[in-house]
Formats: sequence, C-alpha cells, structure tokens
Amino acid sequence: MRLLAPTNWDEGLIAPLSKMGPDIQIYGVLPETMVGSGGSGSYVPGMTKDRAQDYIKLAHSAGLTFDYLLNAPSMSNMEWDDNTHRGLLEHLEWLSNVGVDNITVAIPYLIELIKKQFPHINVRASTISKVNSVARAQLFESLGVDSITVDAHINRDFKVLEAIRKAVKCELSVLTNNLCLYQCPYEYYHYSSLGHSSQNYNVLNGFPMDYCVLRCTIDRLTDTSQIIKARWIRPEDLHVYEEIGIDIFKISSRSMPTESILRAAGAYLSRKYQGNLYDILHALNPTVKRTSPDSSGIQTTLIGSPPKVYIDNQALDGFIEFFKKQDCLSGCAHCDYCRKIADKAIKLDRREVDEYVAELKDFLNNLTSSRIFQPAPA
Repeated sequence: MRLLAPTNWDEGLIAPLSKMGPDIQIYGVLPETMVGSGGSGSYVPGMTKDRAQDYIKLAHSAGLTFDYLLNAPSMSNMEWDDNTHRGLLEHLEWLSNVGVDNITVAIPYLIELIKKQFPHINVRASTISKVNSVARAQLFESLGVDSITVDAHINRDFKVLEAIRKAVKCELSVLTNNLCLYQCPYEYYHYSSLGHSSQNYNVLNGFPMDYCVLRCTIDRLTDTSQIIKARWIRPEDLHVYEEIGIDIFKISSRSMPTESILRAAGAYLSRKYQGNLYDILHALNPTVKRTSPDSSGIQTTLIGSPPKVYIDNQALDGFIEFFKKQDCLSGCAHCDYCRKIADKAIKLDRREVDEYVAELKDFLNNLTSSRIFQPAPA
C-alpha cells in the first residue's frame, strides 16, 4: 500500500513517517502562492521558500517523496496577467530546482503548462477537479496527468470506481479521512474561497471567512447521519479499494497537528484502529466570531471548542458491504441505513452539542444579517 500523508512543515514528522514504510509520500505547500491551494495557509504563517527547500531536502534524505499543491480551482484569470504568469513560471522553476516529485493541480491549463515546460515533474489531478466519471477521468488523462485523486464523493460508489480504474492507465488515489458532507452544497464555494485566500495577490491578505465550515458543522452536528454519510474510509476497509486497483491512499489534512497526522498514518498503514474513529478523521471547525475590527473590515475572534464526538469503529465492522449494492445518488431519500448506523455507532453529549450549535447559529445570523461588518462611517 502507498500512503500520501500531509505535512504541516514540522520536521518532527519526517523521521516517524519514514520509519513507517518505504511507500510513503508527503504533501504540502507554502502559505501563499500565486496559484493558491485547497486550504488556508494561516496555520504556517512563518513558512518561507528557504525553509521549505530545506524541509524537502530533509524529506528526500529520509526516503520520502514530496508532492507540492497548486490546486486552487481558479486564479481569477490572473494566469493571463503577464506579471502573475511570470511569477507562476518562476515558482515552477523553483519547485523543479528543489526537486519536488509531484505537483497537484485542479486547473486543467496548469496540467498542460507543467507537462510541456517541466515534463520531468509528475502531475496529479486534485480531488478538487471532481473526477467522478469515466469520461472525466479519460479527459484528464488525455491532458497528461500521471495520477488522479478522484472526487471523494464517489468513494463508496464502487461501480464507478471500478469503471474508472479500467478506463485509465494513470495512478488513482482516494481521500481516506475526509468528513465533508456527502454531496456538500457548500463545496464549490468553499474550495474557491480557500483558493483565493491562499493566493499572494488576494486583496484581503489571505483572510478566509468560515461560512462554509460553519454551515456544514451545524448540519453535521444537528443530523449525525451526515457523519456516517461522509465518504471517509475505515483503515479496515482499505482492501476493498486495493482489490479495485486504487494505487494511493491520501490522508487529510495539512492543518492537523503532528500527533494527529502520525496517528492517522499509523492507523491506515496498520489497517486497523481501536476506539474512536473520529480521532483519525479530519473535520474543519469554525474559527471566527464577531469581536474587534481587523484589516478585512470584519470583526473576528475564535469560536469555542467543538463538542467531543465518539464513533465506535468496531461497531462499523462490515458496514461497507451495504454500499457495494446501494446507489446513494438516487436512493438516499428513501434509505435510513446511515441513520441506523449513526444511532448505533455515534455517541455525543447532546446538551453540549446543542449549546455549541446555538453559538454557531448565532454567528451565522450575524453573517446573514450583515451585522458582522463594520458600520459605514457617518
């Protein structure tokens, strides 16, 4: 099994990951680039190109390969601006010189640009590219990608996964521990928001508003069946995907602390996890609430800690078998399977959850009523 693990740029990750096995790759990105990525860089504000270069060299010396992310879904057409395009080429030249092994992108044009001008670097289509059909996979392969991380929403659509595997020759990878809502209605907006916030020409200087995370957190905690519907993969079920021909298993997310990254990597490599599955899943939590003015013109502060969620992983033994026959896209409204599993496997303090959700809804009301914005000068 080959594992793709995130890095938060902590050098303390490298030695433990390298000791876990020979087929481990890590991925990361600077906090801001001209392309941007599918996540906020605020968790590593002091990361520089010089430090990243040393980190990549250290990773290589430990036998780890490095995947660099340039996977924002849009550059706001700035890729056609002379100065920005020149900066893009300079950044790619730098990536080539420091020896990155792969670059993950979501914009089709960047696939062709990289393959034409930097053919020695492998290119991976991001999950943000929404490869969720045979036709889409074949089209991305025709652009030159060496690997595709499929749309996480098809993780349990085994008929489609099998068809894609048969239709393309490039490597295929799946996200393993993502807790995004199944068929999330906020997803496109969220990736766009994160992409723009991690671009170095962003007018808000990288400030991301957590509306999407706020909304999905409310949905997930209000209806715990959404936690089960999310397309995560248990470590115990990896063999189902290997039998299809999936090559790489990717762990989210770069914002996790080192201990959490190592815990998740260890669980998937050992193909088992005892206890609370939620410990190795990645759920973004809302982080902003109204307080004092800042440079964005919005008043912000931290929201309280999220409630503890417990998913009994052993109670999920065999649960994946249901999805081998179920068509979730068409049948979800008439099915209560995930509700029954949630009732059996998920434990939480409902009073604690209700108090937290009430706080989130109060902040959401401040957003939708525009009260969070500073009043115009008199």
